[in-house]
Amino acid sequence: MSLPAPPVALPGQPAAPARNRAASEPALLGLEVLRFACAVSVLLWHYNHFYMAGHSHQGFSVSGQPLYAWLKPFYEAGWLGVQVFWALSGFIFFWKYARPVSAGEVPAWRFAVLRFSRLYPLHLLTLLAVAGMAWLYRAQHGVDYVYQHNDLKHFVLHLFLASDWPGRSEWSFNGPIWSVSIEVLAYGLFYALCRLGWTRTWHVVAIIGLAGAVYASHLTEHPLVLCVFFFYLGALTHLAHEALGRLPTGLQRASLAAGALLLALGTTATALGWLRPMFYVALLAPLAMLGLLRGVRPRPGRLADLIGTLGHTTYASYLLHYPLQLAVALLSGGQPDRLPLASPFWLLGYLVVTFALAVPVYRLVEMPAQAALRTRLLR
Repeated sequence: MSLPAPPVALPGQPAAPARNRAASEPALLGLEVLRFACAVSVLLWHYNHFYMAGHSHQGFSVSGQPLYAWLKPFYEAGWLGVQVFWALSGFIFFWKYARPVSAGEVPAWRFAVLRFSRLYPLHLLTLLAVAGMAWLYRAQHGVDYVYQHNDLKHFVLHLFLASDWPGRSEWSFNGPIWSVSIEVLAYGLFYALCRLGWTRTWHVVAIIGLAGAVYASHLTEHPLVLCVFFFYLGALTHLAHEALGRLPTGLQRASLAAGALLLALGTTATALGWLRPMFYVALLAPLAMLGLLRGVRPRPGRLADLIGTLGHTTYASYLLHYPLQLAVALLSGGQPDRLPLASPFWLLGYLVVTFALAVPVYRLVEMPAQAALRTRLLR
């Protein structure tokens, strides 16, 4: 499930060190809060993997998961965090790149290297780790764990970050990377449309409308359609954020209050079954971004640094949580009944360990690899 595109370097500038980035972009810390919430959502959605022996659940019921009464929306629809990730990426990309790309200031090679250097190093590392553990699990149990298409063809697709480009749900190896592979296609479309000058509000609305119409009419089931819809919904949110900032303070507050009321009504309608979860997320993503951008503005300091760190580690947590689950399955002998899966402490441990590991991975693996690739490829 994407993840996700963290803040990127401005054209012509190197990426800021992780410890300074939160302080240099305080106005966007609200997006980091939402990004972290989406990562938690995906991790909770995939908690059911712990109950799997091979490709089938053992002793599993959705309502039997720990703290179900409190976490029900995440256990039953946490996968929708991916769509919010796509919207967040659209916001960030329009903020960072729309004008420079349309003005010809960012060559295609530079744009591709900036994205490749951010996404590929950790993807390759986790792919190789999962491939090794998947081979060991199959050798021990005769079947694959969770994702079943672990063959040479799918491995090659993963190597090119193209695991889901064919548009079929043949998830394999580190399965959550599927959303990133689709988002890569959206990056290419975004760059091409920006070079054509499609950055105005009516352009963005037209793209959203076209993607929404294709999705609603079921002309194709390819996930790129939904990715483009949410990506450009995030772009529209950026334009709305800019427009909102130009209004008098009183109108800004009235607009945010109206948004909060609309979100409350949407939440109620979804809880009553009147609104489909996908439509609710299309309402939630932009309203949450607009609200958090204005509501989360701590002064530079420990709180700002903490929020920035949590946001920056979401990509690592997204790619690390399945390898950790596979490692647990190997250590438990492939028998879920050996694990205290109904315990809230096990759930908490899963979340804490994932994010605790994501922090050093981001700082010691992702950032150095990113800097090295950019130095080498953008000379």
